[in-house]
Amino acid sequence: MSGVIKTRQGEDSNDLSGNAQLPERPGGVLAGGIRITGRVKEPLFLSIEELCGMETEEAEDIALNCGEGTPVGKIQSCRGVLLENVIGRAAVLKEDHNDTKKMFLVASAPDGYKAVFSWQEIFNTPIGGGVMVLVEKNGKPLSAGTGGLELISLQDFFSGPRYVRSLETIEVLMVG
Repeated sequence: MSGVIKTRQGEDSNDLSGNAQLPERPGGVLAGGIRITGRVKEPLFLSIEELCGMETEEAEDIALNCGEGTPVGKIQSCRGVLLENVIGRAAVLKEDHNDTKKMFLVASAPDGYKAVFSWQEIFNTPIGGGVMVLVEKNGKPLSAGTGGLELISLQDFFSGPRYVRSLETIEVLMVG
């Protein structure tokens, strides 16, 4: 676990539609945003501008360690939106009281890299308070031109395995 998290209010546009065309750039990476698909009423696209307008969290001194614990890098500072707040923008389909016990989220990059989180982990444990869609890293805004948005789980002992660069899609899925 690493980093100190501080909350910062965004300038929310209150436009919850997010249903703009999904702008693509060569190679398939979304130009300036992410989409939320799966068990949602309709796919949702959130631009970097919309994400920056939401409440953000800041963290510092984040050690990146691979699954075996070997240090592979460090993020000096970052700012992002909690994944729970991003998912809160989508109209997630919950037909039964127990559906969320069977749901999971898959964060994907265009190169096939994926990180998986259970619904309960994000919305019902301290881990959820540290899973962020990054909009800024080391003092620089993230954009399609810099490789796109990123996702990190700050509360993981080894942050590398669930660190997604070029975040493109978050799928809401359900087992069974």
